[in-house]
Amino acid sequence: MSSIASFAVRRSASSIRRQAPQIHANARHLTGTAIPIDVDHYTSGWDESSIKDIGEFSKAGKYQIQTFNKISPKGLASFPDTTYEVKSTEWDINNAHAILLRSHKLQESEVDVSVRAIARCGAGTNNIPVARMTELGIPVFNTPGANANAVKELILCGMLLGSRRIVDGINHMKDLGSQGLAKERV
Repeated sequence: MSSIASFAVRRSASSIRRQAPQIHANARHLTGTAIPIDVDHYTSGWDESSIKDIGEFSKAGKYQIQTFNKISPKGLASFPDTTYEVKSTEWDINNAHAILLRSHKLQESEVDVSVRAIARCGAGTNNIPVARMTELGIPVFNTPGANANAVKELILCGMLLGSRRIVDGINHMKDLGSQGLAKERV
């Protein structure tokens, strides 16, 4: 993620958090009645005893990112070590500011109270409880088009295979080999 994108994520998360009380106070149905909002996520988890390393967590400028799947080291290298600390789930990180995942089915219990954003490294968000995260004020986003270059290469390869009839040539040579003809070429 570029520094501009990470700035945008931090800024949008902080603006959402600042506007949350106002949004909840003004929440209305079309009928004009208030929407009941259930925000009991980790209600008992806000005391200092539950946050084991509060000193590390409250350091200015050091954002902790938790990953749930193997994410490309090239992609993770875009997070500078001076500003971000990227850890996988094996480290049992409790105070992550952001979550990166690919195909992991995220449960609400895996989202700590300190999480400010969740990113799906791929298209779609069907493995993240988006409605519940929205209620909690945690933005969820994905990266559609991140694999566009690979898709383009596959399309070009398929077009070349089809236009030059390469698959037909391979099947023809296999047929000749099974008939005992042209064994030296197969």
